[in-house]
Amino acid sequence: MATPSHFDWKQCVELGYADGPDDDMADPVCFKCGKSSSTTSNSSSLSRCAKCQVATYCSRECQLEHWKKGPGGGHKFCCSAYKRVGSDMMVVFPDDKESARQDVYQRIRFYACPYFVYNSVTRKTRGFLFIQSDSTLAEMSLPIPIMSNGRPITKIRSVLLYFLTIEEYDKELCRDDFEMVTVRGELNEAVSTYDESKQIVVMMKFRCGHIGLGVTDLVPDYNISNMLGTEYYANSNSGAVQLNLDDC
Repeated sequence: MATPSHFDWKQCVELGYADGPDDDMADPVCFKCGKSSSTTSNSSSLSRCAKCQVATYCSRECQLEHWKKGPGGGHKFCCSAYKRVGSDMMVVFPDDKESARQDVYQRIRFYACPYFVYNSVTRKTRGFLFIQSDSTLAEMSLPIPIMSNGRPITKIRSVLLYFLTIEEYDKELCRDDFEMVTVRGELNEAVSTYDESKQIVVMMKFRCGHIGLGVTDLVPDYNISNMLGTEYYANSNSGAVQLNLDDC
């Protein structure tokens, strides 16, 4: 398993957009077989995982099989993520939001760091990586595209990567959303002081209005990121890059 990225988070902001998922949080179904409580033969309700209190099952057999053999390596590896988002698909506590952001970044960093270094080198300027998603933090943080009710997330979970300078941030982001100005001071300081040979400045924004700004180490390292960046992005016709989370 890859070593998790260590972030020095500088600022986090809640802009107060939509909190819940796009999909309807209908009655839960069995995470293994998809049965609802109305179709189970031995009970009027589904039992829940004792650890996360989220994942639901129609039988002991389904729960045991799903623990090790479900999507994403089994519920054993997803349990803590479902506990974090709860049955209402919302990340509430600051520590949970931090771990959720890091889980999202962890899945894309081998594309994000080469993208960042490639743009920094070719444009010969300092800047930051802006990661934007039209899904909520809760949706994006789950290891698999299954909501807390056991039903699929119907929308493709994706992020857009942008390399931006402070000037572009002022012109393109703050102009369209004046609340983005609230993080400009910390952002300017981070962009001015990060170690170009070792670090990357990251700003993440989700549909729910959650914003996280931090600095972390380049993984892969600078030389490998530079090489991969040229290989991945030299022929790209667009400045932005879209990554589908479930393909990473």
